[in-house]
Amino acid sequence: MARSKISCPRLITVPMGILGGVLALCLCLPVAPSQAEEIQKDTIPTPSTSAPIQTTPQASLSLGKGQRAQIVAIKQAVLSSELAGKIVTLHFREGERFRKGDKLVSYDSALFRARLDRARQSEAAAAQKYKVAKELRALNSISISDFEQARSELSVAKADTRAERVLVNRCVITAPFSGRVGETYIRESEHVPEGAKLLSIYDDSAFEIETILPSRWLAWLTPDYPMTITVDETGETYQAQVTRIAGVIDPVSQSVKVVALLENNAAKHGNAPLMPGMSGTVFVVPPQPAKTSQEKHSR
Repeated sequence: MARSKISCPRLITVPMGILGGVLALCLCLPVAPSQAEEIQKDTIPTPSTSAPIQTTPQASLSLGKGQRAQIVAIKQAVLSSELAGKIVTLHFREGERFRKGDKLVSYDSALFRARLDRARQSEAAAAQKYKVAKELRALNSISISDFEQARSELSVAKADTRAERVLVNRCVITAPFSGRVGETYIRESEHVPEGAKLLSIYDDSAFEIETILPSRWLAWLTPDYPMTITVDETGETYQAQVTRIAGVIDPVSQSVKVVALLENNAAKHGNAPLMPGMSGTVFVVPPQPAKTSQEKHSR
């Protein structure tokens, strides 16, 4: 029986140098554009359309939504005690109105008035002594040093009188301007030290609005530019006017501080009065571009 021959494939040995050259040649071959796009799609993930878009602080500032603002008093002060003494009368309480020159706080001035009377008596005695010394000097009866001493004693007595008069005047604190009392920190019959806070006052005839606006608005936003503010506490809308613009721009948010003047006419019309610390939303309308001649003729 004849044996069948089985043919086996012959292995071809290729040197390593030739194989490396073939691989390098394949890598240097250009790839077709269609193939490159397919490879890029497979390797680079596409961004998801549902992912939230991050907005910068500048993008959040828009004309339609308005900007937050705060109302501050133009004139305000915290009155402190200029002497140590007992409070006799507190003439106004929180929220009450006063006029310029009205008494706000009165101290017990008995001791200070007694010191003023003593200083006046000392001044009168020094004045009489100087008068006699002046007459004697004219007669050449006293020396020049005695005459100068009498004149110096009179000057010192007058200075003491002025100092005691200042303390007596400080026993009554008067209003430096018209306005309202914000807070009181003391009560009647209390003894306060020098430098203690007594009460805070502010002028309510007009206020300032402080707000932050985009710096790109500076191309048309200038002093005297009109704006409106809707106050949260009153629910009313008021007219305001830009008074000044800060000299520094925040480079991170690209915003600038703007201050506007707000006249307080609410109390005159019977509405709720404005107060410092109130907040609201400011609306600024940009200027309309000038119409061209073609637009005018088209209408």
